[in-house]
Amino acid sequence: MPLSDEANVVIEEKNDKKSLRKQKRAHHRLLRDMNVKCAEQPTQYLMICNGGLVTGIKRETLQCVLDALISKYTLIMPAGKSYCFVTCNSREDATCVYNYIHGRIKLPGQNGPLYVCYTEPVSTVDYVACDLAFPPGLTLIENFITEEQEATLLKTLNWNEYEFVSSQLKHRQVKHFGYKFEYGTNMVDLDNPIPSIPQNYKFLQTLFDKHGHKYTYDQLTINKYLSGQGIPSHIDTHSVFEDTILSLSLGSAYVMNFKKDDKKIDVLLPTRSLLIMTGEARYAWAHGICPRHSDTIKTEHGITVQERSTRVSFTFRKVRQGKCCCDFKEYCDTAKRDTFINAQAASGLESSYVHKVYDEISHHFNETRNKRWPNVTKFLESLEKGTLLLDVGCGNGKYLCGDQNVYKMGCDRSSGLMDICRKRGFEVLQCDCLYLPYKDDSMDAAISIAVIHHLSTRERRQRAISEIIRVLRPTGRCLIYVWAMEQRKDSSDSFYLKYGKKSKEAESIDQSKINHEIIPDCHLTLPIHQNRTNFTHSDMLVPWKKKSGENFLRYYHVFQEDELAKLCMEISTALIKEMYYDQGNWCVILEKCT
Repeated sequence: MPLSDEANVVIEEKNDKKSLRKQKRAHHRLLRDMNVKCAEQPTQYLMICNGGLVTGIKRETLQCVLDALISKYTLIMPAGKSYCFVTCNSREDATCVYNYIHGRIKLPGQNGPLYVCYTEPVSTVDYVACDLAFPPGLTLIENFITEEQEATLLKTLNWNEYEFVSSQLKHRQVKHFGYKFEYGTNMVDLDNPIPSIPQNYKFLQTLFDKHGHKYTYDQLTINKYLSGQGIPSHIDTHSVFEDTILSLSLGSAYVMNFKKDDKKIDVLLPTRSLLIMTGEARYAWAHGICPRHSDTIKTEHGITVQERSTRVSFTFRKVRQGKCCCDFKEYCDTAKRDTFINAQAASGLESSYVHKVYDEISHHFNETRNKRWPNVTKFLESLEKGTLLLDVGCGNGKYLCGDQNVYKMGCDRSSGLMDICRKRGFEVLQCDCLYLPYKDDSMDAAISIAVIHHLSTRERRQRAISEIIRVLRPTGRCLIYVWAMEQRKDSSDSFYLKYGKKSKEAESIDQSKINHEIIPDCHLTLPIHQNRTNFTHSDMLVPWKKKSGENFLRYYHVFQEDELAKLCMEISTALIKEMYYDQGNWCVILEKCT
């Protein structure tokens, strides 16, 4: 039944109001991002508010629409933006495009129609999101093999065979030959080799030799990525593999992301190309693939979107015999493992440099720890009415107050902090987080904020997380915060770096000359961290100075990127729901499996 004239008018008014809202948002976004103002009167410059590369629209798709309307124009699609620009030859052409597209044209795959604004003049140069120079030591050889050789390699793969070398990871399928790479520890077991690299892959070794890479590669990892899958950013373990690593891409082109400190470089890996990582690119630059269905790439016609299909990578490595002796100590696991803390030393270290210290500083700690972190509060506010929440390592109880709809309990190892909580009327008890005195499946939710980084071995850190998961009911969730080694330079990102006043001495300190504390009872020597500076070691002693001037040292294990995720992935009863970085911390939300 056709709509009445009045109904059509109402629908048009609603559409007009929605269009105005879209345009207003675009005005603010454009002014903020590029200092370009939108215009109230027609100009020859247009902004398509929701037609950018980030929305998945290809340059070619927009060109088809525009070619049908006007003969000459310039299409500008900035990388990493949800909008794009069209510069027309005249205001008349721009008006034609505006009237035809605005609120009327819906492209395939889009949820709604395109919205358009008139703008001031915009630069005709595409905005590229990264430096196109490769990291030092990175080489890419295109068309390393022929299409026939690519097809032959892909036909050799049967992902249902060789179950002892094939496994299903969360984000991809993987096969290993020569030695199996253990993702939980980032190591290989040299005493437990698996079937060697198949003979029908040996022709690749001959091709490597011709290009000067004459290692006899003895470890091969084959990854299968479906569209939308990726791999977390990482540096291949120094101590496990020799310098040069080769990766052959088959099936589909993907963009690989490289980063070192604040530098980020995106590298397009065409199908049949060979990526060679050596030197700085191998040892100091992290590489990964963002999980998405398309990549933003630069072509001779400008920046556009390229769809992904299934990619298979053959990564060849040479297993290292002995320690790594590279020049990149900051990123080297051999250098960082020089401080080895065994199970026997761990208890004594934590007793002296965690438990006793917090009892001594509990009152001063209470005076300085009252402000809640926004994302922790957000997690607490997401809990349903009647939730039973456990705060493991609750400190002075700053997350136990408020919200009467959630029943909160806390526990902590420090008797001094527990006394403070009891005086504030909180339901708390003193216990060790490695042995929580609660029944299995007894809690609806849990948090553990800035606690697990005080445990000095990997096994103890994992046990503490496992204990939290144990006491959760099935589908119950917990939020965990730990200090990050990557304390970002922007003080707005790092609570630790901005807390307190940074001295000139702290800004200029030579981290290679920092002091060390000898702990004879534990047979350990640990570096003493200089407050308000970036971390240089995973295991350190961090100073605390009371108002009286008395100094204490607290033990910390600061987590590298992905370290917390890998620890949690090994707990079979836990599922990672979210990972993020917040104010100098790595954070994870886990859900207990049913």
